[in-house]
Amino acid sequence: MGGKSDIKPLSASSRASEPSGKPSAPAGERPAPLLELVGVSKSLSGKRIIDAVDLTVRGGEILCLLGPSGIGKTTLLEIAAGVARPDGGRVVRRAPASLLFQDDALIPWLDALGNITYVLPRAMGDEKAGNVALEWLDRFGLRPEVFPSAMSGGMRRRLNLARTFAADRSVVILDEPFAFLDDRWGGVIAGLAAAQAAGGRALVVAGHHLPEMLREAAGERLLSASVESQPIRLKHPGRPS
Repeated sequence: MGGKSDIKPLSASSRASEPSGKPSAPAGERPAPLLELVGVSKSLSGKRIIDAVDLTVRGGEILCLLGPSGIGKTTLLEIAAGVARPDGGRVVRRAPASLLFQDDALIPWLDALGNITYVLPRAMGDEKAGNVALEWLDRFGLRPEVFPSAMSGGMRRRLNLARTFAADRSVVILDEPFAFLDDRWGGVIAGLAAAQAAGGRALVVAGHHLPEMLREAAGERLLSASVESQPIRLKHPGRPS
């Protein structure tokens, strides 16, 4: 049997507030899909790990893919972000995407400031890029002059997260964003993810379980899908009408 799963809306005791910035869909209209996977399949070393996945995430939604390690969640996220190519099917991204890799993706010869400015548009200019980077470093409690080699695992994870969010993409894909973080920083990430969705972005989050802090922060914006075996199969996900 494959890992077929249905997408389920999650209830919560609270919702994220709507920040100013990105426009919301007109009242009564569902936001447009920003990310779609249609019939996506993938094999690694001759083994099918993803099979005929249909996946839709709209602006304002957070889709959580939950399952054990080694099931293929990371590969699915990399395909969604455009880092990996599917063997079959197609991926439609209607907006630029940023990806938080499961493994450390920091540039070791750049300090914290340089790691963030590296992903910012050159058209932004050095001064503005530096200011943006400093704002994100401050939000994540990181010093700009520190190099990755001098950071703890939690600090490095926070820098990876800061860089992903600083890229300011409309599709945000997060692979194990709560790994190596204590409850305090986990709460910060949950609130930030909820605020990003409230601002009209589409988020995909992969993990072993759904943190209660994310459930509480995101409220009805949150959808979940459990994948327990290979190959992963998802059919027609998306917020019910």
